[in-house]
Amino acid sequence: MSSSDAVSAIQLLEFVFTTAVAVIVARYLRAVPAIVLEIIIGIVVGAGIFSLTGNGYWIKLLSDVGLFAIFFEVGLGFDLTAPELTSTTPARAAVAGVVVSAALVFLATFALGHSSRSALLVGLATVSTSVSVSVYSYRTLGPITHLEAKAAVVAGLFDDLLGLVALAVLASVLSSSLGGLVSLAVSLAVVIVSYVLKRRLSGRSFELGVLRRYLLVIALVVAVVFLWHRFGLTLAIAGFVAGAFSGPVLTIGDQQAIARVSGVLGPFFLVSLGLLVRLNQGVSLTDVVSVAVLSAALVVAKWSAALAVGKEVKDRVLFWFSMVPRAEVAGIGLVLIAPRISPSLELQAVLAVVATSLVAPFVIIRRARAT
Repeated sequence: MSSSDAVSAIQLLEFVFTTAVAVIVARYLRAVPAIVLEIIIGIVVGAGIFSLTGNGYWIKLLSDVGLFAIFFEVGLGFDLTAPELTSTTPARAAVAGVVVSAALVFLATFALGHSSRSALLVGLATVSTSVSVSVYSYRTLGPITHLEAKAAVVAGLFDDLLGLVALAVLASVLSSSLGGLVSLAVSLAVVIVSYVLKRRLSGRSFELGVLRRYLLVIALVVAVVFLWHRFGLTLAIAGFVAGAFSGPVLTIGDQQAIARVSGVLGPFFLVSLGLLVRLNQGVSLTDVVSVAVLSAALVVAKWSAALAVGKEVKDRVLFWFSMVPRAEVAGIGLVLIAPRISPSLELQAVLAVVATSLVAPFVIIRRARAT
């Protein structure tokens, strides 16, 4: 075994051990939402307890698998023909949230003394909601039944698409290439075709033998993973699409088994979010103030999504905080722009998006339990 293979094997064991500890702690320390504890433990580990970083191969792989599993489970039970989801409400809320978020973050970053170019890059990189944190928060309470949750998931997927647009344009500008825009066009085509087909198949069930059932699901998963890898489709959308098409062929027993698997794999993704934060690099008072300002801008911006969501959604605060987390999509955007902004601004932006992902579950779980 080479030295690099040995390091990778050690990092894999450390990551699995850390995630197992996070799950155990979250199970017994119920005063704090499990999702928050798992991210915090990732932050603590990332500060230097182990030699872990969010960029390790095995860490990235397990994180991606965890995120895919979360959205695969969500997609299984989603009825895209439901009246509250077929209206323009989710799309309208997503557009409002993205536009206001980009504007507020740009202004906040510029006001903190950074250049207009850096402010624009950070604004574009953090526009997406990516409701993975919200989905996982609802999931801890049982099946996703709240209208606010369903509307937020759909709005979040629209939000992901708008984030893809921003990231593709950003990538093309930074690299002076049209490759990002080509990948974007393919990704949008996949999503549109998938949505139309799912609408047509909604409400239908297909009784297949065990072998055919599993082979079909595996084929669907392989297809969407290929599209994600080849054309930049976000893993949240890929997992949701695979789950939505797998639902009609899977039995209730199958879906319950998948939910258990998702519960095991999901924490890998959440712990990896904490690893994005490198506190061992040092945090100054300026960083703390900047993180507070950027976090406030990210949270306040999504109130616009709650205002635009329409009368169907009764608890606007619940919907608002369901749209606040931006987790892995912002992480992707920040990695893309990192070489073009100062290290201090990169750290501040990462801390801000992780902070919003930590705050939202407290509000989501508390209000969801009350309704």
